[in-house]
Amino acid sequence: MPTAPVRDIVTYYEEAGSGHPLVLIMGLGGDLQGWALQVPALSKYFRVITFDNRGAGRTSAPDRPFTIATMADDLAALLDRLDIEKAHILGFSMGGYIAQEFIAAYPQRVDKLILLATAASIDGYGHAVVNSWIDVRRSNLSREQVIRTRAPYVYSPELLDDSERYERAIQNALSNPYAQQDHAFIRQAQAILAFDAAESAAKIKSPTLVAVGKDDILVPPRNSEKLAKLIPGATLKVLDGAHLGVLEYPNEYNAVFLEFLGASS
Repeated sequence: MPTAPVRDIVTYYEEAGSGHPLVLIMGLGGDLQGWALQVPALSKYFRVITFDNRGAGRTSAPDRPFTIATMADDLAALLDRLDIEKAHILGFSMGGYIAQEFIAAYPQRVDKLILLATAASIDGYGHAVVNSWIDVRRSNLSREQVIRTRAPYVYSPELLDDSERYERAIQNALSNPYAQQDHAFIRQAQAILAFDAAESAAKIKSPTLVAVGKDDILVPPRNSEKLAKLIPGATLKVLDGAHLGVLEYPNEYNAVFLEFLGASS
């Protein structure tokens, strides 16, 4: 099992493919299994590194405060362990926050940057949603109930209207044998609530793609539009789907990623 001692934790990671490194950073509550529909396509052209953030999947989950900057430093330490000096970075949702903190602290280590379904800072709407999710995790709801309460925020109207697809999505989430512990979710969520990279976004020099699903109500497209305006020369792409559009429409998203990264799909 590929693990690496990274600072005060042990990080679980996986690699696929060869070539220039491409690091995929998962969002709140997710683990590297969430990239299952991206890795096969992207690893045809790149050395793809996926990993579990602190508090998620098979990585350590210490019950003490997390920050987005801490998680960015975790990534830097993992890349050191893997002898990777520079990589393309793709960050999804909270992973986009981590990617922004990473490029702010280690600008020389980023080639191209993809920020997916994310923002430069969390707004009042985001605060309200995340705080409500923290309350849910502190309640006595079952794991299935927790998953169902989040579903309307992350899936498209088309999936929610299709009872068969919706139930399949719920059961797929329930089948994850590495479910995140409540305290770890809360620690990650609290890190999100403290995040603000609006000032540093204007200093990003790497070629940047900002992508978002048109029906995303968790991190609405207005956030991505603002982020793209803050980053000099950034490209904005509005794609099909909601917050998890990358899972619902993997071929469309993968093609956009590969085109931006200079590979052919």
